[in-house]
Amino acid sequence: MVLVAVIAVVGAVAWSARDSGGSQASEATADAPALQVFATPPKPQLPAPKESTIAVTAAGGDGLQMRLVATPKAAPPVTGSWTAAAKALPVPPAVARATRAGSIPGYVEVRDDSGKTARSGVFLLPPEPGPGRAEVVRSVATKKPYVALVFDDGLDEAGVSRIIDVLRRTKSGGTFCLNGINVKTWSEALAKKVQAAVADGVITLCSHGWGHRTSTTSSEAEAMTDLSNNAATDRFLGVSSVPFYRPPYGALSTGIEQAAGKLGYRWIVMWDVDPSDYEKPDVATLTQRVVSASKKGSIVVLHAIATTADALPSMISGLKAKGLKAVTLTTMFGDSATTPADSAGSSSTTPVVTGGDAPPVPGEGA
Repeated sequence: MVLVAVIAVVGAVAWSARDSGGSQASEATADAPALQVFATPPKPQLPAPKESTIAVTAAGGDGLQMRLVATPKAAPPVTGSWTAAAKALPVPPAVARATRAGSIPGYVEVRDDSGKTARSGVFLLPPEPGPGRAEVVRSVATKKPYVALVFDDGLDEAGVSRIIDVLRRTKSGGTFCLNGINVKTWSEALAKKVQAAVADGVITLCSHGWGHRTSTTSSEAEAMTDLSNNAATDRFLGVSSVPFYRPPYGALSTGIEQAAGKLGYRWIVMWDVDPSDYEKPDVATLTQRVVSASKKGSIVVLHAIATTADALPSMISGLKAKGLKAVTLTTMFGDSATTPADSAGSSSTTPVVTGGDAPPVPGEGA
């Protein structure tokens, strides 16, 4: 399946051959205009398009060719083949496969017939949509010591910001499953901070629906409405939430699974570790619950709230002492040695009939 690039530009700045540090940059003169390329990807949308385009404008040389380069955080760059410069650049299959587990950075590179090259600014490549059927996962079978810390809701703006800061400082990764009803009140500054964190591989985004308005009895139409409304969140943040969706409360119905698959979500992310952080236990208690229950491939359900942000440094330290590393869902699912372990059961530390998600926020609607 051919996918064609894009999401929000994380730096819509063209690099000239001189600025890109190429060995031939010094050849540019006043009589030979610098080679330039600008790339403008479209905004994210739902359903996630199987084919989309990234607009390209290149100038400054003869016989121009272009290619797309993906730069995953923990893997070598993935490059497409050179093709004649045009106004739209298809994403080749190899690059599309690299986005199967979520958005990763990339750029467009051009060269002229003399061999000089230039790069566009870096932007987020869109994730390849799923096959039309979403897979329910609770943990991952991986050979690497990965644990996914997944933070739901996004009601506490300061909590979200602090969690990102801790993840950066500790060189860890995390995932935010966000409700649009919460994100719509965020500042532009936080939106930019989230976008930059995704581009740097610090976090991955996941849809949590518009609000806590789906349940085990939701029809496909009801789930489609809730998930589609949350597309506004993706557009505001400039980052696609595909391929990850987490239903509120972990409450699933056949209709929810069908709607998620049709919109392009590849995985419905549940969990195997539930520390009940919404009860707001103290740092020591919350840390003990997370660290003691986590193992290689665990997915931990958390919430982006102040008390969880307080405990996050000690959680990460405790996991590290246990030989485990907190990573994004993109890193965990993108690793070639990982396989969803769908049959894994929950190892919640306290019984929660609803599946462990926090109660709806007053005024949010159920």
